[in-house]
Amino acid sequence: MGEEWIVRVEGKEYGPVETDALREWKREGRLIPANELRRVGDERWISAGELSEVFGDAEPAAPPPPQQDFARARTWRQIFVETFRTYRRGFVPFMLFGLLTSVPMFALQWTFPKVPLPDLTSVTSGAIPAPTVPPISVAMLVLLLLVWPVSAAGFQIVADDVVRGQRRSFGVQFSAALFYWGRMLAAAVLVYGSYFFWFFVPLAAMIAFISSGNPLLASIMILLIGGFMVYMNARLFINFLFWQQTAVLGAHPPLAALRESKELARSMPEAPRLERPLYRGAIIASVWLLLLLVLTFGVQLPFMLARFVGIENPEQAMALMQKITQSQTPDALMIAADIVTAALNLLVRPLLAAGFVVLYYDAKARSGRMNAKDLRDRELP
Repeated sequence: MGEEWIVRVEGKEYGPVETDALREWKREGRLIPANELRRVGDERWISAGELSEVFGDAEPAAPPPPQQDFARARTWRQIFVETFRTYRRGFVPFMLFGLLTSVPMFALQWTFPKVPLPDLTSVTSGAIPAPTVPPISVAMLVLLLLVWPVSAAGFQIVADDVVRGQRRSFGVQFSAALFYWGRMLAAAVLVYGSYFFWFFVPLAAMIAFISSGNPLLASIMILLIGGFMVYMNARLFINFLFWQQTAVLGAHPPLAALRESKELARSMPEAPRLERPLYRGAIIASVWLLLLLVLTFGVQLPFMLARFVGIENPEQAMALMQKITQSQTPDALMIAADIVTAALNLLVRPLLAAGFVVLYYDAKARSGRMNAKDLRDRELP
């Protein structure tokens, strides 16, 4: 057995690992000369560049290509051009990380029993019977919750590598995404828990006023509570605008990541609106959502037209729609439409991540929040 070493990166220690593993880390870009090493059993730390077995036995390499200037402000045209370039260059790892959630999501869609919608006009008539959830649905739901943080973190890491001009293997990127699993999960609980609270609590209050028997009071309270619900969710959208980027690329704990996301989104209040991170993020998210809706309608339209062949009046159309919604067994057209829609979501979802990573660095550069850690080559864990 060869010598074993401990590696220290930003105060965190990894190892022990043998010299061969250090060489492999160097080839993958995970070990750079500035990292610290110490031999197991020795208290003295040295820089990795001093270890000739790793950094001193290679022939002089050609000078690396100039690093892309990612830490800069961008025009609207540059943001969109760089977004699509990032998506194109990272397409394969984007798809691999996307499949982590697309497959269990599709399986869950077809195994989860249909839940009847509540009848708001008879909320006191009795509770809606809870459907029996099959084990396969439970398994797919648990799997989805477990892999979603890896998939989301992977999108940020792939986009960041492309924006920085770095080339890393999918294995290295996947290992880094696993490293951020707990951080992403904790941040997601805070983010989506806040959305859940400020949506369903006001909704429950509105349902209570509907069942009060006073139409005038119910109408007034629905308007007031509904307006407050929209206001709170809009504030949450602003505060959480960059939460995935700050959690992964900023390498912050969950609460600190959400705090940085809020500060970055609300930065530059004196700048023109279209140059503020808040407005740019809202526009990019809106354009992406519009694109998704248009493409989804486009791929669903042929299946809808094929299904309505032979329908001669609205009554037949309503009967067909009722039959489809109540059917527990999907037909061929329904399965085909859902497969195409799932594939479309798989293709479009990484585009938003690429756009927000580009916008993240644009916002940091414009607001003067770029620091030395952002500027140096990112060392994946």
